[in-house]
Amino acid sequence: MRNYRQCLQAWLARRVRGWARRRQGRDGRSVTLDSRRIYIAPTSAGLVFALMVTTMLAGAMNYNNNLGFALTFLLAALGVTTIYHTHRMLAGLRLQLLGAEPVFAGEPLDVRLTLGNDGATAREELHLGWDDATGTPVSVEAHHSRIVHLPLATAQRGHHALPGLRVSASTPLGLVRAWAWIHVDAQLLVWPRPAMEQIEPPYSGASTTPDGRQSAGDDDFGGLRDYRPGDPPRRIAWKRYARSGELLVREFRGGTQATAWLDWDLLPPAGVEQRIAWLTRQVLDAAAAGRSWGLRLPGLEIAPGSGSAQVHRCLERLALAMPTGPAAP
Repeated sequence: MRNYRQCLQAWLARRVRGWARRRQGRDGRSVTLDSRRIYIAPTSAGLVFALMVTTMLAGAMNYNNNLGFALTFLLAALGVTTIYHTHRMLAGLRLQLLGAEPVFAGEPLDVRLTLGNDGATAREELHLGWDDATGTPVSVEAHHSRIVHLPLATAQRGHHALPGLRVSASTPLGLVRAWAWIHVDAQLLVWPRPAMEQIEPPYSGASTTPDGRQSAGDDDFGGLRDYRPGDPPRRIAWKRYARSGELLVREFRGGTQATAWLDWDLLPPAGVEQRIAWLTRQVLDAAAAGRSWGLRLPGLEIAPGSGSAQVHRCLERLALAMPTGPAAP
């Protein structure tokens, strides 16, 4: 019975959200709540309060008790005033989407929103959450604004559409709850999840031929550093390890920076998502090693480069890639 009730409540909530979305349409990145967008319903405490006031009214009418009438009308006026003040907590509230930095699939997006209060009274105990989640409590002082961080779960790479944002308030007495839905027409970028294992790309000291073959290059020994998972075994200082037990890796520097091509066609046979995960790992490893690298996907080539801009450029292309080449032999 309990599961049936929960399923019925979830179905009803989805229908109501869908109706509100069709009624309101899609929103921009900045929204100001007006009365047409605010919905109000009694809480369980509010229903008990309404039943009590109704019972008191019936008793006062039955016994023609003036004191009972006065108390009943006083409580009824208190309930109506509560509805008004709860509505004011949301009316005129400004919300603006600031965005979120890209994350890898499986990590939560840190969505940043600005709440603005132009009114003369503080907005207390507001709750912001995705869809019907309870949300994060937040308050905004009069004539102030603040930034709110809302985590959003991710599962797949690519553009992540924002779900409905629910803003609610149930103050001052908790007899009624007012809420509004906001459907921001925005998509946030989610990078592919990198593979755990590493596939070493072909490096060259001066240049790399278009078919991925390495050209000769001379690099000078630049020192030792601590071993990081994924470092090629040939760069490990085995003699130093035999003497001291420290696992160190040789670094090389020279007049020409080593360049790598991260090439879709040079990866082992595997599915599309696995190849993208390998390329994501190669991008991160090349950036961590301070290398210069280029990226080749079916129908797309990114020129060699380095630094955070190159990382973001390559990861964005991998996140949105829909390769048409063979996924497996």
